[in-house]
Amino acid sequence: MYLPGVIGLLCLVLHHAKANVIMSPEPCNGGYCVPKHLCPTGSVEGGTISGQNDLITLQVDEESECGDFMKICCDGSSVTTAANDAAPKADDTCGISNPAGLVYNLESNLTYAKYAEFPWTVAIFRISFSSKDIVLTHVGGGTLIHPKFVVTAAHILKKPHRYSARFGEWNIKSDAEIYAAQEIGIEENILHPSFRDLCTPENNIALAVLKRSVLYTAHIRPLCLPTPQDVFEGQRCIATGWGKDVRTQLPAPIMKRIELDVVPRASCQTSYQIADSDSSFRLHRSELCAGAADLQDTCDKDGGTPMACPKEDGSYVLAGITSWGLDCGKPDAPGVYVDVAKFACWINDTIEGYEELHAEE
Repeated sequence: MYLPGVIGLLCLVLHHAKANVIMSPEPCNGGYCVPKHLCPTGSVEGGTISGQNDLITLQVDEESECGDFMKICCDGSSVTTAANDAAPKADDTCGISNPAGLVYNLESNLTYAKYAEFPWTVAIFRISFSSKDIVLTHVGGGTLIHPKFVVTAAHILKKPHRYSARFGEWNIKSDAEIYAAQEIGIEENILHPSFRDLCTPENNIALAVLKRSVLYTAHIRPLCLPTPQDVFEGQRCIATGWGKDVRTQLPAPIMKRIELDVVPRASCQTSYQIADSDSSFRLHRSELCAGAADLQDTCDKDGGTPMACPKEDGSYVLAGITSWGLDCGKPDAPGVYVDVAKFACWINDTIEGYEELHAEE
């Protein structure tokens, strides 16, 4: 039912720089650099940090003496030295997004996902050690589907490396979000038994078993799985992640929001035959294709991240997992994604079998 691979060497609970406890704010001109939500009176110049509907305004392209657009130089008498606010708890209903985002009004020359807009998107990090410190290197992403399980691309979780999953992430370069992320080590990698790590991987899907359960909150929620009968051709869907941004050619600091059109298999296969000058190319039955709709695309380090498609009731379902492509942002070669509907039974059966095996624990 699943492949054993327990990683038992890392027993401590992981913590990182995004613990968001402001112990010693850095001094700045007339005050201290703190997250904007900890400075209720505004900056030392008296400017406001609120925008529409009393949300906290974040200007991504703003130059800040604090080196982080999510922080502000705040009058010392106004600084609140405290941990991040606790995020409101949420139930386990899957596929519920936050279309307007939470807390922040984001202003940017580029389009990004709003804060907590897609609460199922997971950042995956490889764990290494340097001078007795834990080093986390971003390698890809995944999708939260269960308190103990993340679904991702099998090629992301390579042995003998150890990995952790971060939930509630948004600005990967900042520790100033109002709600803290949850960092949980990955205990076991369950690769699909038919996964083949080729130049174009086949059955490229895996389940990451977490060391402890995720706590669902307003900014951390699961995504629904499709049924085996679901077909997504012709639909407009949304991919998310922190891989290379084809608009800047740099890793995305803020979660990307990429609109994609799911294209027919036949036209996708023809596109690759032409683009790669290989008339023998055949798209594997485990895959589907989607082309970027608005000068964006999934790219390097987006592997394993979700492509979510909307349902009639406004909720979302996991249609695809970012797998591979010929060239990021190339309009005549759609990206290739794992067709999750074809693995819905395997996912559900694997989780059920794992839970039965570990019921006594």
